[in-house]
Amino acid sequence: MKYTSIKKRLRSGARLNGCWIETFSPICAEIMAMSGYDTAMIDLEHGSGAYLEATSMMRAVQNHGCPPLIRATSANAAVIKRVLDIGPAGIMVPNLSTCAEAEAAVAACLYGPKGCRGAAPGIIRATGYGKNVSGYLEWMRDDFLIIGQVESASAVEQIDDIARVDELDMIFIGPADLSASLGALGTFDSPEFIEAFETVENVALAAGKWLGTIPFPGWDAKRLFGNGHGLVISGADTLLLRKAAEEDVAEMHRAAG
Repeated sequence: MKYTSIKKRLRSGARLNGCWIETFSPICAEIMAMSGYDTAMIDLEHGSGAYLEATSMMRAVQNHGCPPLIRATSANAAVIKRVLDIGPAGIMVPNLSTCAEAEAAVAACLYGPKGCRGAAPGIIRATGYGKNVSGYLEWMRDDFLIIGQVESASAVEQIDDIARVDELDMIFIGPADLSASLGALGTFDSPEFIEAFETVENVALAAGKWLGTIPFPGWDAKRLFGNGHGLVISGADTLLLRKAAEEDVAEMHRAAG
């Protein structure tokens, strides 16, 4: 697959915006990509589609110059293998709570001897079904983005070790799950949450990792970019559609009196 390298842009100091693909509608995905997002995160964890639908989403966004990322359903090595084999520009592995889990997730992304990814380069979509094996291996080495999602109190406790895991490129903080793990889902202004969130930010940056997250109440994109985040993923196709539809209906009600 030929994509604009997100890693090269991050290395240059770019602050990137992204969107979530949840509906698994090719039309919605096209519209999102045409709107100018730097990348699109195809969400297998919470979205409605599976691997075949994710492939269609990648085609839809790639046609408009938007490199696709995929969030896996879990850190299971078999799940990661299937995500990689369909050829995204990067993967996000959810809910890494320990250093051992982070190391296992990275190993699942790498072919032996460095990792344990199952090898079938001659038949997978990522290599053009075998037409570009050497180019794909080079891409994986230089440009593929591995993102680990940190979203629990236990992960915060081990963040120093997680942030030192080799070839884990980015730490992506999940604020909703983190707040729930701290005992107050959706409470983002408590001292406990702020301390946990900022601890992850500071440790990740000090370890040379890129940072990512989503905007949430009290923490808009400007604040997050200012705190050193290289990737902020904001709009989701489902939420943007709902909001636009609600605003349109409200306007029609106002017009009708």
